[in-house]
Amino acid sequence: MHNYELPIKFAALMRPNNDLPTCELKKSIAQNIYLIITSKYNEHRFDPTYGCEIYDMDFELILNENTWREKISKSVMVSLRRHEQRLENMNASVDITEEEFRNPNSGVKGIRKKISITMSGTIRETGEPFNFQTHLYLGPISSE
Repeated sequence: MHNYELPIKFAALMRPNNDLPTCELKKSIAQNIYLIITSKYNEHRFDPTYGCEIYDMDFELILNENTWREKISKSVMVSLRRHEQRLENMNASVDITEEEFRNPNSGVKGIRKKISITMSGTIRETGEPFNFQTHLYLGPISSE
């Protein structure tokens, strides 16, 4: 099985040899997890369950941070179990903090919510441990 590098360069498919860049298994899994986390449900026509609720919760008013964190964590885990079959014994944790930023164009300061997602599991094929971590900023959603 081939693990293709993301993003897929579709122009490469038009070349005579049709070779697309490939990557190692761990990188392929990490790319898929990141795509799941940054996609919203119903965004991909091939499967409306691909993605998670982070995008939908981006502008939600957070009344109870623990409830909100649990909701994100559960959404991430449901999607990872469904769409990343190369891992087992998965565990994910979500942390929410606030971070100051400065708009580079206007110089205006602001505070954004930062979601840190840490995920671990075991690669089924090899039994190796797998770890993944990323940060997203809300309102509008973006990554580092």
